[in-house]
Amino acid sequence: MSEHSKSIEIYGQCVDDFEVSPFESVDMLHRRSTLEKAIQELNYEERMKLLSYDMQLIKNAKNMAKHIGEIYDFSLSEEPLSQWWWHLDKVANGNISFHLSPELESDVAI
Repeated sequence: MSEHSKSIEIYGQCVDDFEVSPFESVDMLHRRSTLEKAIQELNYEERMKLLSYDMQLIKNAKNMAKHIGEIYDFSLSEEPLSQWWWHLDKVANGNISFHLSPELESDVAI
């Protein structure tokens, strides 16, 4: 399993986990940012898995924003809106638009 695959799996386990401390959930956001920086290195399967976990986090946005909001003020986030996971409060309220798609190489056959 590649380092990226392992990181994607850990991220995926966190998007539904409200039992951990809010600090661990903030770590999940940092992990997602790290994955975003490496997006070009991910293969098709890894990108699809990441997209699936992103959709699950979006589905949980309201609860996760509340959970992380115990220790993190989303309104003070300086991350770009393209990193929507740092703006889960806006995602939960529908106050943000973002593009969810795996950036695929044009020569990938589906």
